[in-house]
Amino acid sequence: MPFLERDGFSLYYEIHGQGHPLVLIRGLGSNLEHWYEQVPVFSREYKVIVLNNRGIGQSGDPGGHLTIKAMAEDVAALIDDAGGGRAHVLGISMGGMIAQELALGWPETVAGLVLTATHCGGGHKVLPTAETMELFAKLMTGKDFAEQMEGRKALFARETLQNRSDILERYAQVAAACEPPPEVMKRQWLAIQEFDAYERLPQITAPTLVLAGADDLLVPLGNAELLARRVPDARLCVIPKAGHQLVIEQPRATNAAVLEFLAPLSG
Repeated sequence: MPFLERDGFSLYYEIHGQGHPLVLIRGLGSNLEHWYEQVPVFSREYKVIVLNNRGIGQSGDPGGHLTIKAMAEDVAALIDDAGGGRAHVLGISMGGMIAQELALGWPETVAGLVLTATHCGGGHKVLPTAETMELFAKLMTGKDFAEQMEGRKALFARETLQNRSDILERYAQVAAACEPPPEVMKRQWLAIQEFDAYERLPQITAPTLVLAGADDLLVPLGNAELLARRVPDARLCVIPKAGHQLVIEQPRATNAAVLEFLAPLSG
């Protein structure tokens, strides 16, 4: 079980497969096991590096004020520790914000960038409806399993909620096995609220794919469209019948889009 020693805490990560490095970064309160639809596929072609962000699972928590930039610095150090060079980076939701910050602050580490179900932060992000935020609040602060399951409706497309209970159950099982402390969730949420990359997006130099679920309630599609306009030469790919968790709702389409984009960038 590899750990990266940071300043006062350890960061847990795993490596699967061989080849060009591909780092996968999860979002708010999520853990590396949630990449169950990606790791087996991507590791056939890439050295896939997955991590638990600070305070999640086996990763330590240094406490104090948390920022997206600090978590991006963790990933930059991890890329160096895992062999250095330039890695492909895929981030979902808060992980997509970390990936943006990494591409801006450490451009020499990013060969290809995939921004998934995410936004640029600040006043330019497209907000979800009040109803969706009420659901998401239940996920954040729910006092029992039933309330948290109700809150997860904000994460999935209507098609998934109505016809694919197996998707919901597996996601919930993985989340429950590595439930983050409320304090960590709160600090991650505050870090998201403080994040703002809008003015800096034109500075991103890495080839970029913006991925979005057509039916994402939590991070509406307008956010992906904005990212694709602001990041130079970015490509936009919208996955049908997918919500915020498109990587597990529509894994075949999502994985195919990622592999097609990265192939010419991998030498």
